[in-house]
Parts: sequence; C-alpha cells; structure tokens
Amino acid sequence: MVNRKISWISFSIAFALVLAMWLVFSLDYLFRLEWYHYGIRPQEWEGLIGVFTSPFLHSTRDFTHILNNSFPAFLLTWLLFYHYRKIATKSFLLIFLLTGIGTWLIGKPSYHIGMSGVIYGLTGFLVFSGFFRKNMRVAGISLFVIFVYGSLIWGVFPIQIGVSWEGHLSGLISGILVAILFKQKGPQPPKMRYEIEEELGIEPELEYWREDFVPPAPPAQEHQPKITIHYTFVPTKKPDLEEEE
Repeated sequence: MVNRKISWISFSIAFALVLAMWLVFSLDYLFRLEWYHYGIRPQEWEGLIGVFTSPFLHSTRDFTHILNNSFPAFLLTWLLFYHYRKIATKSFLLIFLLTGIGTWLIGKPSYHIGMSGVIYGLTGFLVFSGFFRKNMRVAGISLFVIFVYGSLIWGVFPIQIGVSWEGHLSGLISGILVAILFKQKGPQPPKMRYEIEEELGIEPELEYWREDFVPPAPPAQEHQPKITIHYTFVPTKKPDLEEEE
C-alpha cells in the first residue's frame, strides 16, 4: 500500500513536469511568442532569468527537441522521487539550479533552452548515487540508466552544431556533486555484522576478512573401535528336479 502511494506521488510529479513542458511549448508554438528569448544567455545579467525558465522552453521549429526530452525527463524524475523520496526535492532543485548557473558561466554567447541539461543532471545523480551507496537495488537503477541513456555521454563534447554541450556538461557535473553531497542521506545499504561490531567496539569471534586470518582446525575425532562383521555361508542340499512326460 505504501509503495503504491509512493509510486503514484512520484508518477504525478514526473507527469506534472512533462505536462508543464508541453503546455509552454504549445503556447509558444500556437501564438508565436518566441519565448526562446527567456533562455539562458551566458555572461549577461539579463540572461540569468533563463536559469529558472530555460528547461521548460524548447524549439518550436523542430518537434524532435521536446519529444526527445519528454520521456527521459519523465522516467528519471519518477526514479528520483520514488527511490530517493527523502532527498528527492532538494536534489532536483539543486540539479535544476546548478545546471542553469553552470551553463550561464561556461556557455557560448547564444540562447540555451531545453530540459536536456537537467536530464544529464538526473542521470549523473542516479548513476553515482547507486555506486556511492553500494546498494544493489539502487545500483541496478544506475545500470539501467547507463544502458538506456549511456550514449548521452557524447553530448558533453562539442561535436554537434546547435547542441548546448555546455548545458549537458553542467548538468552531469551538477548531478555528480549533488550525489556526493547527499551520499550519507536517503537509502543506505544494510550494514554487515562485522561493521556493527566494529562500531560497538566488540571484538569479533572470527575475522574472516583479514588477510592473515587462519581458519581454526576442525576438532579431532575421538578414537572409535572398529567393528568387524563376519558372514557365514551354509550350502543347502540341491532339491530333486521332476520332469514332465
């Protein structure tokens, strides 16, 4: 029941994010509002407004821009709020803001728009958080993200004209930094017995993890007398055989 409630809340948040993207896109497209002017303009004070608005703005000249960003934005946001619900809001807001600020600092003179920077941030957070926590479930999510969106790593290099690699790089770095910041919070791996004993100052009975550990020899078995069994075979008289005429 609890997991169903958490799943529903996570789904609602992720859906609301993507819905906001499409509402802004639809208004911009239908009424020719040219809202790309509210994107991030690096090194210009007026362009700082884009830190808050640019993730919801997408190119109205090409539908593939918002289409390519919608599914990963939904999936990664859902994963974040479902598995990291105690730190999800703080993590998302920090990734959102740090990605925008990083783009404003290192971006080339242009308008930077789109949710892809935040997507890179969420991917970086989920991947590195899983590895930091040594949690098999979270690590499984991280591997899934790498498998599905592993090709996104090429987006942090300036190899494609018209793509804000600065926003992608800022997002990835932001996600890693937030994962480091909150690595002691949220879901933690269960502690091993020897870790608990070390914290309590208890000397463990068997230190199997030590390199110089020599396992104890098995207890010597007491001498038991051998029992010999003799079998005697006594032949019997062969019965007479009757033949039929």
